Amino acid sequence: MKRKDFLKTISAGSAALAAATAFPQSVIAKRQGRRWNSKNYTWVSHHGDSDDEARRRLEQIKKSGLKGILPSGQYERWVGLAEEFDLEVHAWWITLQRGGDNYLIENHPDWFMVNRNGDSSVDKPAYVDYYKWLCPTRPEAQEYLMKQVDQILAISEIKSVHLDYIRYPDVILPIQLQPVYDIVQDREYPEYDYCYCEACRAKFKDLHGEDPIDFTKPEDHEVWNRFRYNQITHLVNQIAVKVRNRGTKLTAAVFPTPDIARSLVRQNWPDWSLDAVFPMIYNHFYHKDARWVGEAVAECRREMPKTTPLYCGLYIPEMSAIEVSQAYEYAMENGAAGVTIFPDHTMSEEQWNYLSRVILQG
Repeated sequence: MKRKDFLKTISAGSAALAAATAFPQSVIAKRQGRRWNSKNYTWVSHHGDSDDEARRRLEQIKKSGLKGILPSGQYERWVGLAEEFDLEVHAWWITLQRGGDNYLIENHPDWFMVNRNGDSSVDKPAYVDYYKWLCPTRPEAQEYLMKQVDQILAISEIKSVHLDYIRYPDVILPIQLQPVYDIVQDREYPEYDYCYCEACRAKFKDLHGEDPIDFTKPEDHEVWNRFRYNQITHLVNQIAVKVRNRGTKLTAAVFPTPDIARSLVRQNWPDWSLDAVFPMIYNHFYHKDARWVGEAVAECRREMPKTTPLYCGLYIPEMSAIEVSQAYEYAMENGAAGVTIFPDHTMSEEQWNYLSRVILQG
């Protein structure tokens, strides 16, 4: 789902004092003698503040021990502001979900994904109106995206290109989100199953001699599922070559575990050529408590390259302050290099206090 739709500064001394007085003694005792050298970040989707208000947000981010920000737009503005606080800026880029790209929608609707019913995501988007998705198989769509990468890379201060929505539409939503749309997804239904456009069908038929539209139970067809994983993987790895040739890194926001990513959104991200991965381990979306954050991190680490850093994504609006600190601990204990919070502008003073306590004094 679109993060912005799912949805105040304090001095360093007062933050440390509040954290020390508010933090439960049992947690403090648990943390004594243990320290993690983590790097921590926040996704930034809210851009409407004045520059002064943005500076107050960045001051809080810096004082809480975070290393950088990942803004979803206005990259040059955020680079200039973040420089004042010695914060990294990574360009969070919405890749295949192009619901706001009026040029593409008006001029190249044939580049978009088609579901098993034959409906284009332009004409009949799943779930919400902005769920209009470029097909990764089409060379012309790939070329269009590569030109956008060039525009990001023109900003030399950007530390990485950070991919998001680099997947297919959710064939099955996380369990907590299904009631929001008054649907029950106990199996894969054709209106949510992508992509069956002419380009995908022709390429698959050329490779394997079958037309996937003819499959009676496509969810059980391992070769067809692998084909779709590979379309995304191929695109990511193409982008990786371009980005690294320009001396920049490639990172990505992905679904919380490899199995969940493959089964819900055809995203086989352990195969991607990434410099760091940011799995969105939003435990409440899956009706899980904070302990699941550690379990999910451990599952990710078992499949992904040992040398690739993992920054565990936390969805703040549904977490208590103590859950935020617990989730950080569980993530770090299981091999995370840090956490990434979303979104920073909804963080309460209490949440900031708990998070900065484990980051700065952990």
